[in-house]
Amino acid sequence: MANTITETLEFKTQIHTAWDKTEQRMALRTYPRRSVSYDYYGMTAAQSQNLRALSYAKQNEKIEIPLWHAACRLKDTSYANYSHVLLNTVDLWQFRGCSGIEFWRNDQDGGERYFLKALNGDGRLKLTEILEKTYHPNDSVIYPVAYGYLKPEDNYAAYTASHTTMQLNFDLIDDYSLTYLPAALNENNAEPWGEKTPYQDALPSVYQGIDVFPLAPSWTDNLAANFTRNANKLDNETGVVKYDLKSLYSSENKEIEYVLTTKSEINNFQRFFTKCKGRWKSFYAPTWLSDMVLAEDAGQGQSYLIVDWPLYWKYYASMARRKLIIVFLKNGSVNILPIAGYATDPTGDRGKVYLDAALTAAMKRTDVVMISYLCRYRFDSDTLTTDYATTGIATVSTVFMEVNA
Repeated sequence: MANTITETLEFKTQIHTAWDKTEQRMALRTYPRRSVSYDYYGMTAAQSQNLRALSYAKQNEKIEIPLWHAACRLKDTSYANYSHVLLNTVDLWQFRGCSGIEFWRNDQDGGERYFLKALNGDGRLKLTEILEKTYHPNDSVIYPVAYGYLKPEDNYAAYTASHTTMQLNFDLIDDYSLTYLPAALNENNAEPWGEKTPYQDALPSVYQGIDVFPLAPSWTDNLAANFTRNANKLDNETGVVKYDLKSLYSSENKEIEYVLTTKSEINNFQRFFTKCKGRWKSFYAPTWLSDMVLAEDAGQGQSYLIVDWPLYWKYYASMARRKLIIVFLKNGSVNILPIAGYATDPTGDRGKVYLDAALTAAMKRTDVVMISYLCRYRFDSDTLTTDYATTGIATVSTVFMEVNA
């Protein structure tokens, strides 16, 4: 194996967009299509010959593929003549839809392949046959095995007559109805997080019946965003240029990179994407930007906030979006506040943000870390690509698009 280890999940969503940018969306796939890409090094002439021969394989030829990025070890000893294997529950997510498992030792000795019958919530894998030998936790590495076929494109580089590197791209044939996950570990139920981002515990999992995306950006790169305004340009190439404003809703696409540092983070990110079925289902998420700066302390029972910038009313007052803010406090808690409207203070130098309800507790400037909008987003792509550095560290880049619902 070499450097590139990539897993891709792909849904398909049909979207009908109205004149005013309102969307109707329909998911066309119940389960995602799944593909993997691996770099291989041929360290011997035989290994290099095998890699080059695969480029001549039939496109509809079904082959078996160990999922190298899902390597794990036994939680307990598996004894000969038994038909089950016990893993940690954090390892089960990658076994969904797979046909079997393989006990792998090394490139020379290979391993033993067993067919998979069921996955249990306690981490137990039920096999269709009994084990031929006893396996101890430190003896072998276990990989899920899936059926698949090679994609049409492959390329290789020959370093010497006997040494070759090649990237193989596989489309997996997942049978989710055969080996689906137990309800406690499916896409609707996240597993315990190994690591958490700031304020993750404070964020609600659901707000007003809508899921809340829990992860803060990793800030390993800039957050790139672009806006497309919902207007038609009317220009006959002479005279005055006019715009036909269809609605006030701009389409904001925000690209965010997440560095996931545990298996549970990787699994739960994929769970959330699977639950949304790509672009189909929307969710709430903070902008994670300082969208407002509190200019004065707000007392208990006060129904407005005084903020530094005075012109919120000019841009946000006449639209249904940007009517929720989330206040991040230094004590690690958050406060979600619905907005009733925008105005300016009597001097006109500061903004006045009216709240739907009076504050139940005082809000001091010194206690506030940041005030962000809590926006309604959806994924802007039906494809999620996970780039693995190790089995427990991966990078995911995704795009959020702000929507009405």
